[in-house]
Amino acid sequence: MANTGEEGFDPYASIKPFLGQPPDWFPEDVRERVASYIKYDEVYWNDDTQFKLRVLDGEEPIYIPNARTIVDTTSHFLLKGLQITAPDPEKNSELNLRLTKFLDREEFINRFQVAKHSGVSRGDFVFHMTADPAKSDGSRVSLNSVHPGIVVPIYEDDDPDKLIRVHLVQIIADERDATKQVINKLTYEYEGVGDTRKVFREQALYELDPKWYGPQPKKIKQLIPRGPLPDPITTIPVYWFKNIDWESQLFGSSELRGFIRLLVGVSQAATDEQTALALEGLGVYATDSGRPVDDSGKEVDWVIQPARVMEVVSGAYFRRVEGLSTLKPFMDHIGYMEGKLFQGSALTDVALGQVDVQTAQSGIALAIKFMPTMAKIEERDNAGLARLKQMWHDWKAWMAAYENYFIEEDLEVDVSIGDKLPGNNVEKVNELNNMIDRSIISKKYYRQEMAKLGHKFPDDMEEEIIKEQEEEARIKALSAPMPLQANAEAAANGSKPPPPPPSAGGRQNAPRQTGPNRSNNRNRTNESNGTEAK
Repeated sequence: MANTGEEGFDPYASIKPFLGQPPDWFPEDVRERVASYIKYDEVYWNDDTQFKLRVLDGEEPIYIPNARTIVDTTSHFLLKGLQITAPDPEKNSELNLRLTKFLDREEFINRFQVAKHSGVSRGDFVFHMTADPAKSDGSRVSLNSVHPGIVVPIYEDDDPDKLIRVHLVQIIADERDATKQVINKLTYEYEGVGDTRKVFREQALYELDPKWYGPQPKKIKQLIPRGPLPDPITTIPVYWFKNIDWESQLFGSSELRGFIRLLVGVSQAATDEQTALALEGLGVYATDSGRPVDDSGKEVDWVIQPARVMEVVSGAYFRRVEGLSTLKPFMDHIGYMEGKLFQGSALTDVALGQVDVQTAQSGIALAIKFMPTMAKIEERDNAGLARLKQMWHDWKAWMAAYENYFIEEDLEVDVSIGDKLPGNNVEKVNELNNMIDRSIISKKYYRQEMAKLGHKFPDDMEEEIIKEQEEEARIKALSAPMPLQANAEAAANGSKPPPPPPSAGGRQNAPRQTGPNRSNNRNRTNESNGTEAK
C-alpha cells in the first residue's frame, strides 16, 4: 500500500500518544488512521476518555469543550451556502425536476452538512454512490455518506496518486452464530477491458481469520458476484473529501491536529483551579505537634469540623496555611492558552460572533477582520467544489445506466456556494433597483437575485404582472375621450389601429392643423413657424 507521507510525520502524528487500541481486523497501515478517527470523535464530544488529567483523590477532572467550538465554527463556514442546481432551470426543466427530486429524496444537502461537520473533526469524509435496479423508476440511484474508517483505498506502489482499488469493510454479526463476527467487504477495482477502463465490483462475507486482506482469505458467502458496472460508468463511485490537504499526504488532517497538547493544558489548568478552590475552602493546616490519640493512646487522624474542640500539647502551634489570595493568575493563564488556540485555528472575533455593531455594519471592516478565517477556508472550498463537480458529473452516468435518463455531455450540474458573511440587504436591494432602472439587468434576473435575499415569487409571476398591466390599461382607456377610446383600447389589448393610407408621394397623410395657433412661440417666426406644443 502507498506511503501516506514523510516517515513518522503524517496526519496522526500529534494524536498518536493519545490513541487507544486500534481495531485489529484492519491492515497495519490503516489501524492508526481508524484509531485517530475514534479519538478525534472523543475529543470533539468532550468525553472523559479523550485524555487523562492530573487530579487529587476524590476530585473529578474538568474538560473544557474548546474542540467543539473550533470544529463547529470551521464547519459552519466551510462550503457555506452550498447549492446544487440545474443550469438554466427553465430551459432544462426535465433535468431540474429530476435533480430536485433526487436531492429531496436523498436529503443530500442535510447529509452533506453532517458529513462535512464530522469530517472537519476527523479530517476526512466520504460519499458512496450506489444503485438498486430492483427499485422503481426514479429511485434506483442513491448517494450516501459513509464513515471514512470503513474505507480502505489502495494506490499504485509506483504512483501514490493513482487509485487502483477501494474496499469498504465492515464487521458484522455472523448470521450463523450471533456470538461471532464476520467481515462484509465490498470492493471496487479498475480493470482494463480492451482499450477502455472498466470498474469491477464484488461483495462477499469473510471469516475474521485468516485476515480478509491476507493472501488466502476465507470466503463465507458471495453477496455480489464479481463483474463490471454498466456503461457508461467508468469511475469508482467512492468520493473522498479532505478537511486539510497537504502535499504527499493521501488523507486529510483534522482541524484539531496539533492542538491536543494545548487542549490538555487548558483542561488541566481548569482542573487545577477547581482543586485550588476546594483546598482554599477546606483549608490546609500545619502543626509541630504529634498526631492526636484516642482514649487508648492510639494515634488517629486529624478531624477538623465545626463545633469540635482540638487540643495540642503546650508550646505547640496549630494554624491554617495561607493559600491563594486571587485566582487571576489562573484565569490569565487559561485565557492566554485559549487565545493562542483560537488564533492558531484562525478563528477571529468575527468568526466567533464577537464583534461590535459598528464593525458589523461596515462591510469592509468586517471583511478585514474575517480575513484570517477566510484564508484557511478558501483553498478547502476550492478543493471541495472540484470534488463535488466530479461527483455530480459521474451522477449523470449512473442516471443513464440505471434510470435510462441521458443528459447531454456538455450539460453539467451547477455546484456553487454562498457568501461567508451576512450582507447588507438594503444596499443589495438599492443596487438591484439602480441596475434595473438603467436597464442593465432584466426583470427575470432581478427576481432571481431578490429570491436569494429571501423573497419568494410564484412561478407565474410574469404572467400575473402582464395581466394586471393589461387590466390597468383597459380601465384607463375607458376614461379616455370618446375619439381616443378605440386607440386606447387597442393599445391596452396589444393591438394598434391601422395607419392612414399613404399619399401619392409616399408619405402618410397627416391632418392639417386648423384653428388658431396656440403654440408658446406663436408670435416668433422660426423654422417650425411657431408650431411647438405648449
